[in-house]
Amino acid sequence: MKLKTLTFLLVVAGLLAVCTPLFAHHGAAAYDMSKAVELKGAVVTKYSWMNPHVLIYFDLKDNAGKVTQWTVEAGSPSALGVVSWSRSSIKIGDEVTIWVFQTKTGLPVGRLNKIQFADGTLMRDSQVGGDKGERTDDDLK
Repeated sequence: MKLKTLTFLLVVAGLLAVCTPLFAHHGAAAYDMSKAVELKGAVVTKYSWMNPHVLIYFDLKDNAGKVTQWTVEAGSPSALGVVSWSRSSIKIGDEVTIWVFQTKTGLPVGRLNKIQFADGTLMRDSQVGGDKGERTDDDLK
């Protein structure tokens, strides 16, 4: 009887240890998901194809010539792969128009909605890349 109880407790402890990190994921609460901000003429400075989120870094010059450095997160590499992204989709120096759900604090940080390249190619985020911030990978499952 003690062996069964001990085995049960070890299994429960193991499951809790494995599942706890799942509860730590943050979601989109930090972003204003009611509207995407359009940023024209952004120049990509870094593209990080990594877990848990792909990151795009870019510079944006305002009308006065002041440059602001932005960081935008997208879905995971595996989720973006489903909607045709790859580690070579974006290159440093690409000039793009990017739509971002900016942080509620107004900092130059956000969640990617979509990105358009100079040749007109449009790529959307897997999670919030729809025109109204909805998922774009639902029909691919």
